[in-house]
Amino acid sequence: MSIIGVLAGLLLPSLSTAKKRALSVACVNNLRQIGFAVHMYWGDNHENLAALSGIFPDWSSTTGPRAWTQQLFPYLKTTKVFLDPGRPQWMPAIPVHYYLNLLPAYVSAGSPGTGVYTLESKRVTKSSVFILMSEDLYFCPQQEIDPTNETSDRSGFSSDSTAYPPYHVGFANFLFADGHIAAFNHFDPGQMTYWYTAAGNWQKTPPPP
Repeated sequence: MSIIGVLAGLLLPSLSTAKKRALSVACVNNLRQIGFAVHMYWGDNHENLAALSGIFPDWSSTTGPRAWTQQLFPYLKTTKVFLDPGRPQWMPAIPVHYYLNLLPAYVSAGSPGTGVYTLESKRVTKSSVFILMSEDLYFCPQQEIDPTNETSDRSGFSSDSTAYPPYHVGFANFLFADGHIAAFNHFDPGQMTYWYTAAGNWQKTPPPP
């Protein structure tokens, strides 16, 4: 019995890590499907995807501006893809677990607050490093289906961030504008940027070109 107990003690941490890695793979699959939907939507809508700041529709909203999730829904046919199965149960329950990077559009408009802002794919100079979206790690997010990061860093990787730590074995999954997905445990300026034409982390002003 003592030997079985020792073996179980050695095995359980490995099983727990394996389960977390499997959930991370499920998150990657979600982001891949959302990425396909974004590219199809861009193709049908002049390379633009609108998102909201300070406007909080729910899934049943039929009037007013639509959330980016509502706009992508016809391409996905399900809302489950917006829920990360690896998100810990102790984190706040929210209807969408991923944020859209609206930061450059919001800042270029003068950071005016509530409104509709457009992510323009034609302005992205290096699609392989432009962050399209990632997991929403922001503290106490509002119950919205259009999470963006134009007023606060939701990634947890900048000095301005007020966010939970990444939960996929210490990594967060990022979807880039070219459609590829990569996991990071820190911000790597050589492989990722929040800005259309410059390398830079999340911040309230554009970094120099």
